[in-house]
Amino acid sequence: MELKATLYLGNKGKKGHSKVDLKLEQNTKGWCFSASGLHDYQYNRSCRDWDYQGGGQCLDSILHDHSENKELQEIVRLWKLHHLNDLNAGTPRQTEYLESLGKYIDYDWACDELTKAGLYADAEFSPNNPYKYGSAWLYREIPANDLTAIKNLITKISAKAKN
Repeated sequence: MELKATLYLGNKGKKGHSKVDLKLEQNTKGWCFSASGLHDYQYNRSCRDWDYQGGGQCLDSILHDHSENKELQEIVRLWKLHHLNDLNAGTPRQTEYLESLGKYIDYDWACDELTKAGLYADAEFSPNNPYKYGSAWLYREIPANDLTAIKNLITKISAKAKN
């Protein structure tokens, strides 16, 4: 099962126009959420293509320009918590530790820091076979209240688009 919606912000075709694409799909692991956008985009006739200032994970920039939009505020909150919740390199404990160190630098840095802290192989996550950071993509379930919020947002945005 898959749910999709696109939230359009600003005046279409004019400077300041942005859009956010939402997708929630159910696979064998469970529900997986993704959100991405195009910030300040418009069609450029001279190059016969779309031109934009930011694309992909630019939702903070879009929110900066459309800060009054309540739907967008909720999307950004959920995006920060659950975007690509089926693609986590670390266990919850490993991720929490790395986040406590500040800005993530790169994979080698993460492995070094986790090794220093005795968390590179997380035995708490899997006692019989400690999980080594980055050795697989781990799934994190979206809490029921946030899953309901995502479904409601997609339904609401889709209904608006049809009107």
